[in-house]
Amino acid sequence: MPRTPARKRVSKQKEESTVKVRKEGIRIKQENTDENYDILQKSIREKLFDNQLPETHAFKEQKKHLLEILKRCVKLGESNSALLIGPRGAGKSMLIKDTLKEVHAAIDVGKNLLQVHLNGLLQTDDRIALKEITRQLKLDNVVGDKVFGSFSENLAFLLDALKAGSKESKPVLFLLDEFDLFAHHHNQTLLYNLFDICQSAQTPIVVIGLTCRLDVVELLEKRVKSRFSHRQIHVFNTLTFEEFMDVAETKLQLPNDFQDKCFMKQWNNEVKVISFFNFW
Repeated sequence: MPRTPARKRVSKQKEESTVKVRKEGIRIKQENTDENYDILQKSIREKLFDNQLPETHAFKEQKKHLLEILKRCVKLGESNSALLIGPRGAGKSMLIKDTLKEVHAAIDVGKNLLQVHLNGLLQTDDRIALKEITRQLKLDNVVGDKVFGSFSENLAFLLDALKAGSKESKPVLFLLDEFDLFAHHHNQTLLYNLFDICQSAQTPIVVIGLTCRLDVVELLEKRVKSRFSHRQIHVFNTLTFEEFMDVAETKLQLPNDFQDKCFMKQWNNEVKVISFFNFW
């Protein structure tokens, strides 16, 4: 009777071992299962939403650039503007949040920096955007029933209201998500006034726009474009599939201080098994 070729025998053994590992990997003890799974979900959810860039991520230069802009604004009163450009899901928002977390950790920086977050999908015109700026800067009582002649007067009044007793203004960070949508506002009044303040050195502000459009600068009017610093920070996801799997495995694994050591080891082993077979 003819013998099975060596290559086929090895392949068959590998398949059998794969099935065996998969079957053994899912045998998690049922002791305190509900409690363990509740803690498991909480732990993984915190790791997925902690807005911290993975150590293997290649955004070090971009983060360094953003930190430099923010620190110079707070310490030296230097106004600036920049665009964070990259495809959706590349990590623009995570990069900003991770950078701000580091900024707030610095005692001499974090306490003095005010933030205004605007989104082009929510603030669909300049009037709504101005109301949101007033709300986030907590200046509703200051504005009251005052009537302003123009948008620029209203914005200037808001920024003047932030001046401290030493006549030094508190620096303000304006984050404009979906920046390209603000370019479609009538006359681009909001963008014009923000960039104009950046150039006039009145109140120290930093304007950072987030967008997925590479041609976003071409959407700006000439008067707006002339006041923009043309500083562009490009964010592209350069992770290989192997690096992506390493990041996913790290995010899904339980920490070593998990209360049920047996459950933790079994869960982490199963994550490694899934990661290994998905990669190969």
